[in-house]
Amino acid sequence: MDMLTQILNQFQQAPLVAWLWVIPLTLVVWFVPSILALFFNRKHLKLIVLANIPAGFSFIAWGACIVWAVTGRMTEKMRAQKNPADNIKHE
Repeated sequence: MDMLTQILNQFQQAPLVAWLWVIPLTLVVWFVPSILALFFNRKHLKLIVLANIPAGFSFIAWGACIVWAVTGRMTEKMRAQKNPADNIKHE
């Protein structure tokens, strides 16, 4: 309990300049999956952003959002390479 009190005291004594750096940096790290989804997986961008908000509280869920954000298009490309006959239009 003493350690928690020390941590809270340090947060209270932190200067405003430190908070102006910590808060935006925390938000950027929190939304890394959403940023990656913007570049890699635009199809599910809205869903990833919605899932990313509570996922930031859990490292496992946050990591799963990163995997989801990065693998979207790759899965479609791999599926197209695996079954090239599916890509041929039948008349």
